[in-house]
Amino acid sequence: MKFLHAADLHLDSPLRTQAARDSAMGESLRAASRRVLARLVDAAVSEGVDAVLFAGDTFDSDVADVASRAALATELSRLARAGIPAVLIQGNHDALLDLDRYGPVSDALTVLTPDAPTFRVGEASVHGMGFTATHMAESLLPRYPRPDRGRWNIGLMHTSLDGAPGHDPYAPCALADLVGHGFDYWALGHIHKRAVHEAEGSLVVMPGIPQGRSIRETEGGSATLVEIDLQGVRARELPLELLRFAWVPVDFAGVADQGGRDARLRAALEAVAEGGVLIAARLDATGSPTELGDPRMLEAQAREAAEAVAGVFVDRVKLRPEAPAFNAEAADDLATLMRADAATPGFRDEVQAQLEEIRAALPAEIRDVLGDDRLDKLIEAGVETMALRLGTGRTDQ
Repeated sequence: MKFLHAADLHLDSPLRTQAARDSAMGESLRAASRRVLARLVDAAVSEGVDAVLFAGDTFDSDVADVASRAALATELSRLARAGIPAVLIQGNHDALLDLDRYGPVSDALTVLTPDAPTFRVGEASVHGMGFTATHMAESLLPRYPRPDRGRWNIGLMHTSLDGAPGHDPYAPCALADLVGHGFDYWALGHIHKRAVHEAEGSLVVMPGIPQGRSIRETEGGSATLVEIDLQGVRARELPLELLRFAWVPVDFAGVADQGGRDARLRAALEAVAEGGVLIAARLDATGSPTELGDPRMLEAQAREAAEAVAGVFVDRVKLRPEAPAFNAEAADDLATLMRADAATPGFRDEVQAQLEEIRAALPAEIRDVLGDDRLDKLIEAGVETMALRLGTGRTDQ
C-alpha cells in the first residue's frame, strides 16, 4: 500500500520575505502554500496512493480565510475524482477551526477525533486524533487505540516529541513510547524540520514543512511517500516547495572596488541556484568596512547581480563588518605619548583642578582619600589602565 504524508501546510500563512515583493515573483508567491497543496495532490494522483495523510496545522489559524478553504476543497475534489481519500487531524494552530463552517469540505475528507480515532482503507488502519485546544501539555498517546490485528497500522499525530529547538512542548511524546505502541508507521507533524527515525518493526517520520515561510525555515520543503508491504515500511521524500530560503555567505576580503564586489556577489548567488525551485537568498556579507562599502550600495549591487542569475532573488543583505586588525606597534607608540604628556606640568595642573572639583563634592570625612599626595599615583594608574586597554600590557616605559 502507498500513502502520502504531509504536515504543517499553514495554508493561510504568507511568505515573509522581501523577495515576495519583487515584481517578477510576487504574484506567484502570494498563494505559495496553496500552490504547494496542488503539487501535493499532483504527486498523490501520479503515485496512485491509497490515501493522503495530513498530520496537523493544515491551516495557520482558527479563522482561515475563504480563499484557503476554497483551495483545500478544490484539491480534495481532485483526490475524490481519483478515488483517493484524505485523512486529517487538527494541530495546535488550527485546533479550534470549524472545518465545516461553510458546509462539508469534501466527501473525500475524514477528520480523526478522540470520539472517532480510526479510519480504515484497504488493508490499513489509520489511527489518530487532533488537538482540541491550542496547547496540549500532555501526551495523546495513551488515548490512541491499540493496533488492529492482521492489518497495517498507521499513527497520525501532531507532537513536539521530546522537544526541539524553537518549539514549545506540544503533546510531548517520547520516541521510544511511539515505537513501543506497535504501529508500523507514525505520520507526525508540528516540527518544521524533516526527521526520520527507524526502529525494528516501525518507522517514525516528521516530514517537515512543505513550504518554508521565512528565513527561519530553511529546511523541509517536502512531503513523504510511504510504502508498506510484506518487505516492511519504506519512506521517500518528495520535494514540493516553490521557494527555498537560504543563508548565503559572501566574503569580501581583499576586494578593492565595485567590480570585485560584483564578482563575489555573482559567484555566491550562482552557487546556490537550483533548477526547479526559486531561492530567496539572505546574504551574510563579511569583510572590513572599506571592503563592504556603503550598505545601500552593496544591497543594490546584490539585487542587480541576482538579475543575472536565474531563479535566485535577494531577500536581504546582512553586513558583518570585521573589526580592524590590531596594530601592537601603533598602540605602543600611543601609550608612550600618553606617558610623556602625563609628565608635563600642564597635564598635572589640569588633573589637580578636576581632582579639587571631585573632592568638593565628597563628604568631608572622606575627602582626604583624594589628597594631593595621591595625585602622582592616580595619574600613573590612569595612564597604565589606558595602556592596557590599548592592548600593550607594557608598564616599563
